[in-house]
Amino acid sequence: MMVEQWVKDLTEDVFGPSPFAVGNVVTHPSGRQVKITGGQYWGTHGLSNFWYWREVQPNGDLSETVEHGYGWR
Repeated sequence: MMVEQWVKDLTEDVFGPSPFAVGNVVTHPSGRQVKITGGQYWGTHGLSNFWYWREVQPNGDLSETVEHGYGWR
C-alpha cells in the first residue's frame, strides 16, 4: 500500500517538501560538505527522510566512506 497523495500533501504543508534529493551537495551539521548519494523522503508506508551521503573532499572527490542517517532538516 502506498501513501495516499492527500497524506503527502498535508504532511508537506506542515513540514515542507523534501529537504534533500539524490545528487544534492549540502552542508552536514558537522560543517562538512556532503553529497547525497541515495535515500528517500517518502517510503512505502510513510515519511522516511533516510539518506546516504559521502563527504566531498577539498579537491572535489568523494570520500570512500558512505555515511547514512535521517535528514537533519
